[in-house]
Amino acid sequence: MPDPSQAPVTDEMLEDCLQALQRLLQQDRSARLEEVAAFARLTPESTGAVLAELEGRGLVERDPRGCLVLTREGQRQAAGVLRRHRLSERLFTDVLGLPWDQAHEQAMRLEHSISPVGEARLANLLDNPATCPHGSPIPSSDGRIPAPESRTLDRVAARSRVRIQQIANEEAEFLRYLASLGLLPEAEVTVEEVAPFGGPLLIQVGGARYALGREVAGRILVRDGGGDGGGGRRRRRRQGD
Repeated sequence: MPDPSQAPVTDEMLEDCLQALQRLLQQDRSARLEEVAAFARLTPESTGAVLAELEGRGLVERDPRGCLVLTREGQRQAAGVLRRHRLSERLFTDVLGLPWDQAHEQAMRLEHSISPVGEARLANLLDNPATCPHGSPIPSSDGRIPAPESRTLDRVAARSRVRIQQIANEEAEFLRYLASLGLLPEAEVTVEEVAPFGGPLLIQVGGARYALGREVAGRILVRDGGGDGGGGRRRRRRQGD
């Protein structure tokens, strides 16, 4: 029997948890209830109720290890939420001039109210960008999510040159920190040294050198350096502005 003290499960809660699951699974991480709850900003109890509802709707199931995974229909719906979210982030940065560290928070609100017609108009207005301001791929209108080859910066060998592709963590304070170092999507980074035993990386960005901790480097996705990655928009504002 439902707990009368439990807040009702809303469409917004369902979409936020679907998005959290999709993000975690894209990072090859097990979807733990605590992480889903943190992203959706729900209590563990509320998150448990939402996940049970998603299972009941056939959008989420458990693999042989008992871990939560999205069904095919769950993946399709989660991709739709991600698409609206990342288009919204582009709207706030490219059109409204909001700094990149504030776009995620605003998009978490707007994504729930965009209709299919509004989504199509928004994509056309933005010239169909390929990525969000943080470099994450924007799913296509039919639910396909590009999977560009990349690895985290903490796995790059010394004396390697790479280009930043995506920032996996969109917390405002973290993004401001990266921007202060010039660690933005499409920035070229040279890994000069890698300290042993889990120590920091010595990196060069432009003319500056920094010691970057493994935890921070593990949230930055990179690809082999050189060339232009195509970007997310032809006329892009500077991310750190």
